[in-house]
Amino acid sequence: MPAMLKSKKFWGIITSFLFLWLTLQNLNFEKVPSIISGLKFQYIPLMIISLILEHLTRGIRWKIILYNHPMSLKHSYFATVLGYFFNNILPARAGEFIKAYYLKKKNIAPAGEAFGTVVFERFLDGVITLGLMTFSLRHFTDNPIMKKAALTTLIFYSLILVAIAIMHFRRKSFERIAKYFFSLFPKRTAAFLNKTVKSFISGMIIVANKPTIFIKAVIWSVIAWSFTLLTTWLCLEMFGFGMNFSSVTFILVVLAIGSMIPSSPGMIGVYEWCCVLAIHKILGHSHELAATFGLVSHTVGYVWVAIAGFIILTTENLSLAELQPENQSNPTSSN
Repeated sequence: MPAMLKSKKFWGIITSFLFLWLTLQNLNFEKVPSIISGLKFQYIPLMIISLILEHLTRGIRWKIILYNHPMSLKHSYFATVLGYFFNNILPARAGEFIKAYYLKKKNIAPAGEAFGTVVFERFLDGVITLGLMTFSLRHFTDNPIMKKAALTTLIFYSLILVAIAIMHFRRKSFERIAKYFFSLFPKRTAAFLNKTVKSFISGMIIVANKPTIFIKAVIWSVIAWSFTLLTTWLCLEMFGFGMNFSSVTFILVVLAIGSMIPSSPGMIGVYEWCCVLAIHKILGHSHELAATFGLVSHTVGYVWVAIAGFIILTTENLSLAELQPENQSNPTSSN
């Protein structure tokens, strides 16, 4: 039992069950079948096309960021999809590590450096989220929940920006502090952590020395998030919401903030609760409509990523067990 209580997987499952319970609490299940029967299912193929383009543009962005390691668009796209695939089935966002490990396995880039650029990608996503939040909150300035969430997100990404600046301008000092801290661990663990941090920092500051690469990465971030907005809008249209741009943006921002909540793989429970929070509690649509939207939209995305992930694993002749983090003795080591 004590070992279970220390498990991130265990607490992630508990969190998901809690949010699922909050989502389904006081839900009138008798209304759900009529909502599903009224859906415009012709929007699903368009949603899948939009998802493919979203993953493709994110792959292009990563290819640009890793400019010093030539990589085909196929490999950057496959790695991106595999990242989502493993995030959906493994805890602790393991897909981010596996995405980097995939490049190591293909002899494209050291996993530690690749993972550093993955973190930089998440920072770019945070900047776009803040931009969308600034736009959408103009229409929801009276909501205290969103004000607190906006402030928390702003502080979080500001701290990341400060950390990146310290790594870039005071790299040696940062490494010395990290080395001192790691010396408290066993020698073998300390050596591994020091090596990991060095490659991690190298990946983080790759873009800092190339302003044109940074600008291109920002542009492709905007394009990728445009497809994310399109996917969300298409799903809302499938339900017949008829929402304006600011409302769609607002829902996406709530989902982006919700992704920061630790939960079981794939944001199960948290995603649905965020949909209820945004669509029902704040935008004023029915609880049943909001919850059904969350379940259906989440399922469509989940199933498509599962199909695409299995296709990639098959075509690349990779096994599920081979790429799981617990089978990687040193997932962030260099090639």
